[in-house]
Amino acid sequence: MQRFAFLMHSELETKLPVYMCGAGYWTSQETIIRPKGYPLPQWLFCTDGEGELKLGGEICSVKPGMGIFLKADEPHEYRAIREPWEIYWLNFSGEQAERMSLLAGLTRSGVYRITNYDLILHHMKAALTFALSEKPLAGMECSKLLYSLLIDITKCITVHQPSIEQNYMRLTPVFNYMEQHYASKISLEELAELLGVSTQHLCLLFRKIVHCRPIEYLNRLRINKSKELMLKEWDARVGEIARRVGFDTPSYFSTLFRNAEGMSPETFRRLNGMR
Repeated sequence: MQRFAFLMHSELETKLPVYMCGAGYWTSQETIIRPKGYPLPQWLFCTDGEGELKLGGEICSVKPGMGIFLKADEPHEYRAIREPWEIYWLNFSGEQAERMSLLAGLTRSGVYRITNYDLILHHMKAALTFALSEKPLAGMECSKLLYSLLIDITKCITVHQPSIEQNYMRLTPVFNYMEQHYASKISLEELAELLGVSTQHLCLLFRKIVHCRPIEYLNRLRINKSKELMLKEWDARVGEIARRVGFDTPSYFSTLFRNAEGMSPETFRRLNGMR
């Protein structure tokens, strides 16, 4: 059995940074041979059976919980080797399609292992349901789902390395400690001790996973906590707020706040209706 739909788009939809063009489902995927590739990027997700992808002279197995990403116009073949090979697929376009693919971690055509099967399957089923509905603005809904899919793929793909979600889990003890003790002085040494690593290795992990240094992350957390306090306690002085979220001096707090928010704490309060 196969089910598929190709979406008709309004001029508005084709102006979206990325939009879905079609979606489908095969209970038993047939052999596909494309010597010149396909004109649009594609994402396929295996839910049963086993197949293989032939790409650039290499052959990769594709089992349940694995996805295939294919860049536009890249020659490829795929076929079942243990039937029924059940596949959901979708393709997409847009001016930012390539950039969004890269941000999702889909840096090359190939096979990707998914760490959250149910999440990705939910997106694929929902996309197909909307595509088949023929409802007004179905294209917009599908494109919204596509954006969510790409964001969630970011969190749960692995390519011979831990997924982003797994990396964040590794830093969970540090994140939790910061959340509980942000109002106190926190040193790199005590954060590193939580993971049993050196301070240098902790900084390396943060740069790799969070793209900033541990103290930068801590200060971001403190700034967010300060915004919550300023909106809840409008009569509290800025200096008091700074102290309660872990900053030694109001001037340093104000400098970091301005750098992070593009405005002073006082302006933030005023723009949010505080006196």
